[in-house]
Parts: sequence; C-alpha cells; structure tokens
Amino acid sequence: MIRSMRTASLAIALTVALLSTGASAVASPRASGPSPAVARPGLAPVGAVGTYLDEKGNVLSMRGRDADLVAGSALLLGCTPGNGADQPHWSSPDVSGHGTYVKGTCTNNTAKVYNCLYEWYTDSTWRQKACSSTVTVNAGGGSANRSNARHVCHSTSQLISWRNHEDVDVIGEVDDGNNPYRDASVWCVVN
Repeated sequence: MIRSMRTASLAIALTVALLSTGASAVASPRASGPSPAVARPGLAPVGAVGTYLDEKGNVLSMRGRDADLVAGSALLLGCTPGNGADQPHWSSPDVSGHGTYVKGTCTNNTAKVYNCLYEWYTDSTWRQKACSSTVTVNAGGGSANRSNARHVCHSTSQLISWRNHEDVDVIGEVDDGNNPYRDASVWCVVN
C-alpha cells in the first residue's frame, strides 16, 4: 500500500511539474528539420551525432555486437583495438570504405572485422547503405587484410557526408566492442 501511495504521489508531482512548465507528456514532432519522408542526402553539420538507421529504417545501437556479452568487463579487463576504418571515398562507380585491424592495446594478431557505410540525411539520420562481410584478418592492414563495404553511386553531382564504421572482434581476447568510424564528404548520392 505504501508503494502504491508513493507511486501515486510521484505521478501527481510529475503531472504538476509538467503542467507548470507547459510541457506535455505526449510525444511531439521535432521542432525543426524535415520529416523522414522528405529527408534527403546532404552535408552533416560539424560534429553531427544523429541517429543511425539500418537499411529497413530501424534504429541501430552503435555500441558493438559484443558489448553486452561481457557486461562492462571489457572496459576493465579487455583491450581496445585502434581505429582501422578508413575515410569513405569514391572508387568508380562506388562509394567505398574499408576496415582493418589495428592492435591498439590488444596483443593478439588476428581479428574478425566488418565495416558499414552510412549516408547523412537532412533529418539528422545516418542511414546504412552497405556493409561488408565479416573477414578474419591479421593486424596491420593492406589490401589482403581488410573488409570492404561499397555501394554504387546513383549520382556524383552532389557532395554528401559519409561515415565508415568498423567492428573488430579480436580472436582469443576480450575487446571493448566499440564501433570507431571515420567520416568524409564524397561526391556520391545513394537514394
């Protein structure tokens, strides 16, 4: 009974606080920016964070595939690979990006790597356009030791912001599960 009274008191206090500030508990549309239906590829503002969407429009977590498997112990016990993602670039007729294994604080020589390319849209979303397959590579990079994501450009008439995120899973070693990235503006539009 005490718990339900506390819950009721909290609900009343929250309602009073919302009403006194003019706020609403109902979700409202964004104050600025185009709706997703009219959003189009463009140049991201400096330091743009945005929301990441997969190819079906679902929101993505950029914490890494294995981040939850170790429940935070990777940050305490694991290693941190370096950023092996290169800048997205035009590679006729595609936008392309690679992922490599840079050891960072890790000691093992091999890792499973994949990378994905994201195009910036004017509704502040980074939309996934292509992902590589997962490849096992040795540390250090080179054309034989990297993943490759690419997508055909539908137009090269506009400069667009792109990001290349990579995911590295060091073999035989716990790593932090981060998804480092590099970004660049590329003359490539993918709709």
